[in-house]
Amino acid sequence: MPTSDMCAECGAPQVEGLSCWEQLGGLIAWEYNDPALHAQHFLVVACYNLQHPAQFTKAALAELWVGFNDYLYHGVSTATLRQQAAKRYAGATRVLRPEAERQPQLQRWSMTIADVYLPDKPEGAVERLFRWARIIQASQVGAQA
Repeated sequence: MPTSDMCAECGAPQVEGLSCWEQLGGLIAWEYNDPALHAQHFLVVACYNLQHPAQFTKAALAELWVGFNDYLYHGVSTATLRQQAAKRYAGATRVLRPEAERQPQLQRWSMTIADVYLPDKPEGAVERLFRWARIIQASQVGAQA
């Protein structure tokens, strides 16, 4: 069962009192001092969001999976992904579900943001990020089998 010390959706433990959302903020803050990590900003956000699907509409989540796979395995640039998203989600198109409709369900992951954001250890974050992405991608393949 989830506790107040772990995320109710991804199961990530708190790290030094930081929730998984706050750990995401810490990882993004590292991007400003690490050009290699900054270059992977899309992957950071996509990994986090794919482990927190309750906030997204089904259509938006499906498109995120497509963009994630295109980026990770087909080399599609973030600029191209942004252009595609801008066309799809212009105007009144919603990507987030209304808060009342969000029903997070715990999914245990073998790797979460807590395994990537290691306080005071920004070195190696890119390598940890790519391991995280591969685990997330493997979960999609397993779900389709």
